[in-house]
Amino acid sequence: MTRDRARPRLAAFTPLLLDVVVPVAAYYALRLAGLNAVLSLVFAAVPTAGFLMYQAVRRRRLDALGAFVLALLAVGAATSLLTGSPEFLLAKSGWLTAAIGIGFLVTLGFAQPLAFTFARSMLRRNRLGASLRVESWDVLWLSDGRFRRIWRNVTVLWGAGLLVDAGVRVALAYTLPVDLVPGLGVLVWAVTFAALQLLQFHYFASAGLWSIVQTGGDVHEDR
Repeated sequence: MTRDRARPRLAAFTPLLLDVVVPVAAYYALRLAGLNAVLSLVFAAVPTAGFLMYQAVRRRRLDALGAFVLALLAVGAATSLLTGSPEFLLAKSGWLTAAIGIGFLVTLGFAQPLAFTFARSMLRRNRLGASLRVESWDVLWLSDGRFRRIWRNVTVLWGAGLLVDAGVRVALAYTLPVDLVPGLGVLVWAVTFAALQLLQFHYFASAGLWSIVQTGGDVHEDR
């Protein structure tokens, strides 16, 4: 793999590293260094906040999700420092996941739902997109009712799944010992993501998505 080809793939994992892996690793490193739970959580969030601000400066704009995350970090840090309680900061990932899940469901009222636009954008960046004829998806969206229905159902799947994940995260934050929650949060996300991917793949196969994209689809009306 050439360096130029590797860069887009590495860039795709940067948000995951800075939003999930780095904060958790930093939290446990700070705890081992003797810092209390509240300060460890506050300082562990610095890489995420720094990355969001760097993106905002580079793009000369801050999108709604980035603004929400920064606000959540600021409110969580202030609340935890003032009260001495780390629960709100621990529950932060749950509130963020809930917002994303609601966002998926809200886009059902848009011209194209989020699951469709996100999948199309991701597939255009790799070789799999060519085999799935992703460049024809806009035409399929306009002409094939079954194709539209599949992506709307998948959007519901991700929205509902993320809301369940969020509920679990918030419950863990307020019921378990503080030092268990960051690590368990990563495990919960891994299980949620794997489960949703498996359910999505099974649904695509059973609903006939692969045959639609390979054959070009037929004209159907939404029911």
